[in-house]
Amino acid sequence: MALYRENRIVPIGLMLFSLILFFYNLDFYQQPTHESHQTHIDRPVVESPLEARPLRVSPPHTDAQDKQNTHTTTPSTSTHTDTSTGKLTSDDVALLFKTGASVLWRRLPIHLSTTFSPARIHPNNTILYSDYPETIGSWHIIDILANSSSTVRQSDSFQPYLQQEDYENRQVYAESTSTNGDGNGPLGGWKLDKYKFLPLIQHAGVEKPNAKWYIYMEDDSYIFLPNLLRHLNDFNYRDPWYLGSLAWKHGDYFAHGGAGFALSRGAWEKSFGKDPNIIDKFEQFTDVHGCGDHVLGHVLNEYGVSFGETHGDSRFTFGFNAEPHWSSWFTKANWCKPVYSWHHTHSKDVARFYNLESSWDFQKSALKYRDIYNAFIKPYLRHRVEWWDNQSSQYDITSSNAPHAEPPTTATSKETWLKSWQSADACEAACLSWSECVQWAFYEDRCRMHDQVYLGSGYPIGDPRRQTSLMYTSGWLSERMDEWACDE
Repeated sequence: MALYRENRIVPIGLMLFSLILFFYNLDFYQQPTHESHQTHIDRPVVESPLEARPLRVSPPHTDAQDKQNTHTTTPSTSTHTDTSTGKLTSDDVALLFKTGASVLWRRLPIHLSTTFSPARIHPNNTILYSDYPETIGSWHIIDILANSSSTVRQSDSFQPYLQQEDYENRQVYAESTSTNGDGNGPLGGWKLDKYKFLPLIQHAGVEKPNAKWYIYMEDDSYIFLPNLLRHLNDFNYRDPWYLGSLAWKHGDYFAHGGAGFALSRGAWEKSFGKDPNIIDKFEQFTDVHGCGDHVLGHVLNEYGVSFGETHGDSRFTFGFNAEPHWSSWFTKANWCKPVYSWHHTHSKDVARFYNLESSWDFQKSALKYRDIYNAFIKPYLRHRVEWWDNQSSQYDITSSNAPHAEPPTTATSKETWLKSWQSADACEAACLSWSECVQWAFYEDRCRMHDQVYLGSGYPIGDPRRQTSLMYTSGWLSERMDEWACDE
């Protein structure tokens, strides 16, 4: 009987032990872990201007996404694959993308699959800024004006920001206001935009303290990131560098915002890093001036960070372009230079630039102006085309100024030059007589010629301009551009 009772006790004990073990493990797995909620953002112990309102600056990244990315085929343009060479990679930079509520839904989507492709740059190295908070999938757009001071909020230029919530609450859609495309807010975004620059740069430096460079771009631009990284690799990021396309206003040199720019960590430390009150100090300056890129350049200069690659008077270098590719010039001077950006790009342009970049072997050579010309300009050039203005402007000969017009020294026939205003044939003949001429345009009694290439644009069938003006005729001597060469 004793043995029988012991045999009954043993199973009961095992059952109780199993239940205890089960509930213990259940409680363990329900405990939240650091890794499951981590956003991979290193926040320094520095007071941030946006601390009062916690902001998510990058999409959450999970282990499942890491596994998925591991199995993704990475094209040759991947810029963050090898750190053993000591060269700058996209892991060393923070890409700062600025948009606005009124244009976000038109301009941002194309960048999600091109500019922000993980083959180019890790999502955690990209920060999206606007003047209204939005979420698109895993991407979170920061409202960089959320913590603007009461003084700024009283400015007339700032009022569109305060009106945006009312637009959202009243469900004002573009279709109901006869506006083309997606709209999300009142007019006045251009004036409002100037308030974003200082808090944007300050926030980026605090959020990404390990970045060597802060690369800024706008929603209607495209940055050729692999090319730019090759260029920035020649500069010491610990020094105060502020690089971009030259602009000038009110006596200040600064980087044109639409063309994009690069700010070194050394430049940030020398300015925003030393003075956390920069935004407040320059509130009035920002309010009375019109452009945020100018405001930023002025502030940086006040803290000893000058614009340009030489920190001197010779400040312009090719690469960053403040105009679109179809109205920018291609010439012997930039033909073999690397290209870093284009401004005023449409979604179609962004997609095509990305496709070209993805197909390029940057291990062999940088992408040059010549390559942009061959891909996006040359296919549209004709010997002669009607209803097209190629923006020739270097020499402008009309019936009124022809008697006093002096041809360039390399023109072979002065008589041909002086008759160039008489017809399209005469204009082309004058261009042919000048050895440097690569394009011409004729309108009524006006012949224009240039030694640089512009694509310009045409007037398609049905364009009202065909009914309100005489015909423009343009031509190119593309065989002369074919002779331009680069030393590889």
